[in-house]
Amino acid sequence: MYKVLFFSFLLFIATTYAQDYTHVDSRVRNYPEFVAVTDLGYRIMNDFETETQRVRAAFIWLTHNIAYEDKMLFLPEKKLAYRSKAGKQLQVERLVQSKMDRAFRARKGVCIDYSLLLNALCEQFGLPSRVVSGIAKTEIKDVQKEPMFKNHAWNAVRIAGEWKLMDPTWASGHVDLVSKQFVRKYRDHYFFTPPSDFVKHHLPSKPEWQLLDKPMSAAAFYSAPLYLPDYFGKGIVLAATTNGILNISDTNRKVLHFDKLPKNREMYYTISGSPEFRRMGFKKLDSKAYISKIRLRKKLKKTFNYLTIYLDYNPILNFKIEE
Repeated sequence: MYKVLFFSFLLFIATTYAQDYTHVDSRVRNYPEFVAVTDLGYRIMNDFETETQRVRAAFIWLTHNIAYEDKMLFLPEKKLAYRSKAGKQLQVERLVQSKMDRAFRARKGVCIDYSLLLNALCEQFGLPSRVVSGIAKTEIKDVQKEPMFKNHAWNAVRIAGEWKLMDPTWASGHVDLVSKQFVRKYRDHYFFTPPSDFVKHHLPSKPEWQLLDKPMSAAAFYSAPLYLPDYFGKGIVLAATTNGILNISDTNRKVLHFDKLPKNREMYYTISGSPEFRRMGFKKLDSKAYISKIRLRKKLKKTFNYLTIYLDYNPILNFKIEE
C-alpha cells in the first residue's frame, strides 16, 4: 500500500512538473543570437531532453524573436523550373528553405513563415509535424462571412502518439489597428490548445485536422461569435448553439445563454466600442445553464455595429449586430 502511494505521489510530481514550463521559458529567453534555424535546433536539443520541452522551447523562441510583418507577403518568389516529380520536389524544398532562411535572418515574417520554422524545428527533433492551413476568424466582420480562400497557417505536432495544435503567429502578438504596427504580446493559449477550443477560431481546410471526433461544420464555425484570447481558461462557457449575430427586433432585448460562469467575476458589455460599460445580469435556469438579457437600441447610428462582452474589463467575446 505504501509503495502504491509513493509511486502515485511521484507520478503526480512528474505530471505537475511536465506542465510547468517556467524553467524552459526562462532559459530560452536568454539564448544568444543564432545564424541558422538548425543552430537553434541543436541548442534546444542539447539543453532539453523531453519532446514536450523541446517543442515548447522552439515555440517560445519563435514567438519572442520573430515579429509579424505583412510586407513580407509581397516579396517576389522564385518561379519553379523542373522536368520531373523529383525535380519539382527538390525545387519546392529549396523554395521553402529559402523562405525560412529569409524570415529567420530578418526576424520577421507572416503566418506561413512562423509555421514553416516551427515545423522545421519539430522535424529536426525527429517528431511527426505538419503545417496546417485554413481559415482564421480575426474580426467581427468575419462572422457569417465565408471567405473563399485560406488566410492562415498553423502547426500540429505528434508527441507520444497524440497530435497537439499550436499557432506561433497568434501567440507572438498582434497588429495594432490604429498604428498598423506589430505589438508583441505573448499568448500561451495558442500552445497545445485543446482541439475543442482551437476550432472556435481556426478552421482547417481538411476537417481531420480539427482533431475532433465530430468535426465542426463550416456553417457552425462562421455563424459563431468571435472568441477573443481572454475568453479561454477563465471558467466561462458560452452555449455552443449561440449565434454570432444579434438581430434588433421589436422586443429590443437579446438573451445570451451560458453553460458555465466564473464565480465572483463581474461581466460587462459595450456596443460598437462605446466607453459606456453596462453590467450584465444573469439568471440561473438550472444547475448547468444561465441566461443574460442584453438591451439593444432599435436604431444604431453606425452602419456596422458590434457588441463586446468583458470579463473583469478584458474583452472576451464579440457579436455582430444587425437590424
